[in-house]
Amino acid sequence: MTSAGFNVTSSLTLVGFSSLSGHSSLLFFVFLLLYLFVLFSDSLVIYIICSQRALHRPMFAFVASFLLNSLTASTLIYPKIMSDLLLSGAGLVQMSRTLCLCQGFFVSSLGGSSFMLLSAMAFDRYLSICYPMHYAVLLKEVFTHVKRLLSCRRDS
Repeated sequence: MTSAGFNVTSSLTLVGFSSLSGHSSLLFFVFLLLYLFVLFSDSLVIYIICSQRALHRPMFAFVASFLLNSLTASTLIYPKIMSDLLLSGAGLVQMSRTLCLCQGFFVSSLGGSSFMLLSAMAFDRYLSICYPMHYAVLLKEVFTHVKRLLSCRRDS
């Protein structure tokens, strides 16, 4: 479809999956096992961190957040790959432009939040190693600023 000199497409054709048509069922089961492993292992660690009172510390909260981010990203990516592998036996796989842009947005957003979580974890370790006696006071002050920033309140 051409509009004012621009080429507008409504779908993308994934031709890479057509070459895998002979091994699509094997790859499907490999990705299924990987997906189930990620689901169960991340969920188990998050459950243990939430259920054990001794693990309610900032570092473990960051680990649980990071695993939740990983769980979300895996749920976003693996089912689409598995459905494309199952459909690749029938020929070329079509993907709508909107779905492609939406998935790209969420993958990049989750990747950015992973880096932000890793930065927060590094800052937490920096405070605990370099200022061990002031760690509780500094961390309380940092969390107060973060809460204020997240709630968009300007008062003290």
